[in-house]
Amino acid sequence: MTNIRHLRALQAFDATASRLNISKAADDLGVTHGAVSRQIKQLEQYLDVQLLRRLPGGVQLTEEGAHLHRFTQESFAALQQGIGSVKRTRPRRSVTVSLSSSLAIKWIVPKLPEFRERHPGISIRLDTDDQIIDFFDSEVDVALRYGGQQSSGLYSERLVNERLVVVAAPSWAEGLVEPKAVVQLPLLHDRFHPHWDRWASKAGLVDPDVQSKSSAFPNSAVLIAAAIDGQGAILVRKVLVADDLNAGRLIYLSDVSIEDDNALCFVCRDGDERSSPISTFRAWLNEIAHRA
Repeated sequence: MTNIRHLRALQAFDATASRLNISKAADDLGVTHGAVSRQIKQLEQYLDVQLLRRLPGGVQLTEEGAHLHRFTQESFAALQQGIGSVKRTRPRRSVTVSLSSSLAIKWIVPKLPEFRERHPGISIRLDTDDQIIDFFDSEVDVALRYGGQQSSGLYSERLVNERLVVVAAPSWAEGLVEPKAVVQLPLLHDRFHPHWDRWASKAGLVDPDVQSKSSAFPNSAVLIAAAIDGQGAILVRKVLVADDLNAGRLIYLSDVSIEDDNALCFVCRDGDERSSPISTFRAWLNEIAHRA
């Protein structure tokens, strides 16, 4: 087998070519700006070509640099995938789950004691992040995402079709009220669901200013906390308030609801859905999803 020379220099070049910035590449690699520059200069001397043009705000790939980057990108991605594949073959008793903070706080965390009691040998680790996960460059095993995550090599399964419901603290009403009475209350929503106009239209109301009267909150968990505190009526995903409705902290104000555009989905690497303990966690998620 031919010895590949300057492997570290190739890694430094690949990181820089991906970021088009030496400082950012250095941060990614955990080394200094000067170390990356020296590695790339060494590689350019070895190949006897210029790979990068230094610019005031970063770097630009030369024709030779762009050509080499196509190969380094594929090669390092394949290496990362291979390393991840080997790591996943080892016996494991934990599942790392990527999900939003609201989904963690209002749905998963309250139910984890039940999972631990049933499966004491499996550890669930929560990574609260709304960003799209690169499963082939990550320690994450499972992602819970609204709308799923379509990509080659991934398995995606719908857990529950979501609806947006209108709820509030019991102090606002004793039960269901007319839609026209709902819109007279302080209306609240999170930044992902500014849909009071849609709800009003579904309820048969003609009020173009309904949404403009609504106050926005950064996420669903904060929104629900505000509703429990008695600050107004909220339009929210049903699964997130199921426990609060059952406990009497919130009540339905209307039987009018609207369909959420995105279903809640379970996502993992293709094939992992059948492996233990991920398959055990997946089965439990399906169970609690059907209770909501």
